[in-house]
Amino acid sequence: MRLNHPCEEMVRDAAKLPADANIKLFMRHAIRYDNPVNGDYSSLLLTPEGIRMAQDIGRSLDRPVGGLYASTVERCRQTVREIAAGAGTKAPEIVSKEVYSGSAGAYKARDEHGVGWFEYFYGLQRSIDEYTWGATLYGEAKPIVDAIFAEPGEGGKLDIICSHDSHVVVLASALFGLKTGIHGENWCRYTEGLFFTGTRDDFTAYWRGEEKRFRNW
Repeated sequence: MRLNHPCEEMVRDAAKLPADANIKLFMRHAIRYDNPVNGDYSSLLLTPEGIRMAQDIGRSLDRPVGGLYASTVERCRQTVREIAAGAGTKAPEIVSKEVYSGSAGAYKARDEHGVGWFEYFYGLQRSIDEYTWGATLYGEAKPIVDAIFAEPGEGGKLDIICSHDSHVVVLASALFGLKTGIHGENWCRYTEGLFFTGTRDDFTAYWRGEEKRFRNW
C-alpha cells in the first residue's frame, strides 16, 4: 500500500501490506493545539498543520478507504474526516469507537495516587506496581485489540480507527515491547499507529519496521 506519512517506518510498513487483505490502521490523531491552561484536553482541535497532515495522508493512499472509526473527541473525528476527504470520500460516515483502557488507567493513577502520566506507562511496561497499582499491560491492551477487530472489514480496503497516543503506546508496548522513558522519551508521534491484518484470533501487526503474527492472543 502506498502511504505518504511523516513517520518513515510507517511508509515502509505500508509497502509490506498484502493487497487483497482488509487492513486496519489504529492511529493517533494529527497535530493538535497546545495543552490547555485549565487542563481540559477534550476540546483541543487540530491545527491547520494537523489538518494538512491528515489530508496529505489521505491523498497518498492507493487503496479505497473502508470503515471509519474514531474516539468521540473531536480532534480524532477531524483526523479521520480529513484523511477521508484527502482520499476523495464525500460526506464520510464516522462511527464512534471509544476505548478507555490505557489512558483510563493513567488518569486513575494520576488522580488517586499522584503518579505522573508518563510514569504510569513506564511502570506498565516494566510491571512496576508502585506506578500502576496492579494494572497489567495485557489487561490494558486486550480491550483495544478486541475493539479493533469488532468489525471484520472488507478485503482490499483500509479501515481507519483514530484514537489517542496512550492507546497506541499501550498496543505497541504489549505487542512489540515498546519502552518509553519516565519523561516520555520514545513516545508515539502524531498520526503514528499500527497496521493490522487478519482476525482477532490470528492477526499480524506492523509497528516501526517490525512485523509479528499473533495467534489466540
